[in-house]
Amino acid sequence: MSLSLFSCLPTEPQAIMQAESSAQAGLTLPATMSYAQLSSLLASPDSPVLLLDVRTAEEYAAGHIPGAVLAPYDALAATFTEADKNRPIVLYCRSGNRSGIAMRTLRSMGYANLSDFGGIPNWKGGLEQ
Repeated sequence: MSLSLFSCLPTEPQAIMQAESSAQAGLTLPATMSYAQLSSLLASPDSPVLLLDVRTAEEYAAGHIPGAVLAPYDALAATFTEADKNRPIVLYCRSGNRSGIAMRTLRSMGYANLSDFGGIPNWKGGLEQ
């Protein structure tokens, strides 16, 4: 199983990728993130942030932060394939333990712009199912 982060292919992928890289280059994430910081980032329609829910598929189905992508922490090393190692990535789980493990895993894979939101109870907004 691998994660696909793009649901459609643009007609000019190189131009799109250059624009995305430019937008992402200016955003450096803090090591940990508050609800106010994350909700502000996610509210922006052109936000480059990739929000990863590193819980199980069952936990994700029961309710996840809107816009989150399921990426179970114990499968990241084998399945995560984001091409841009500097893309801003925010991780969360149930309590903060698995998101910390996932953050260390991604860092060991060369990803540099990571932030740990901790546990889903930190999210004060609604959840998607």
